[in-house]
Amino acid sequence: MPAPRFSVIIPAYNASKFIKNALDSVRTQTFSDYEIIVVNDGSIDDTLKVIKDYFSKFPILKHKIINQENKGIGAARNAGIKVAEAEYIAFLDADDRWFREKLATVKKFFDENSDVDLVCHDEFLVKNGKVLKTLRYGPYNTYGDLLFRGNCISTSATVVKRQKILQAGLFSENLDFNGVEDYDLWLRLSKICRIEYLHKVLGEYNVHSAGITSNIITHRQNVINVIEHHFKNWPKKSFYYKYLIRRRKAKVLLAGAYAYFKRGDLSNGMRYLARSLWFDPFIGIDKVIVKITNIFGKIY
Repeated sequence: MPAPRFSVIIPAYNASKFIKNALDSVRTQTFSDYEIIVVNDGSIDDTLKVIKDYFSKFPILKHKIINQENKGIGAARNAGIKVAEAEYIAFLDADDRWFREKLATVKKFFDENSDVDLVCHDEFLVKNGKVLKTLRYGPYNTYGDLLFRGNCISTSATVVKRQKILQAGLFSENLDFNGVEDYDLWLRLSKICRIEYLHKVLGEYNVHSAGITSNIITHRQNVINVIEHHFKNWPKKSFYYKYLIRRRKAKVLLAGAYAYFKRGDLSNGMRYLARSLWFDPFIGIDKVIVKITNIFGKIY
């Protein structure tokens, strides 16, 4: 059998409540030359049973199931990449969903742009079944921009040549990067890939309390861990670049402050705001005050 065009890799940890929706969104694609690789990363619920039951119901689907002890999302994705057969890797988190034309649209894009190695499309941000806004990714595609200006690539919206991932060295399995191991990989890939953005909404990014990014403290600290790790190898350590990296950290912490304020947690919000201003007191306090005022106006 010839290799499929796409290997769809779905890591799953305690995902029994929503993984069927993710699998349905792959099964109903208008382009069907793909394999599905689901990695059960040590779930303690009935995720594995749900996965097996699903494929027994649809045996025509080309698939692989990997069952491993819990190692983190980076290790789960790597396990899938290592057994993937296709030229292109398409990532999908177990709580996200694609639209029917996702793979067909991405295939057409690669066919027309053969020198592109990685493409990321737009998504809807969804919470409790309600579309909150459209997430438009990009425009950064260089190492310096991604490091100093921020991550603008979403994993479930990304398709990349498998050979480039192998060349870059797969996802980090360092748990200090857990939840942002994708950002670390995009940084490494940006050195060897042509990255482009496809501004069509082809999927949904779902947010809920069980997600790793819902843990504000862990997520923000791990983003900073990635930033510091890469800046160590940045060749220029002038005052200008040191300021850029402090400003980058300030923005990460400021986003954490906003997240706490939205929850009505004034104490932690102020703590994160103070840390942000310590890294960069010129981050734009006037805009910060306006945004915080708007947040609390909606809460109270």
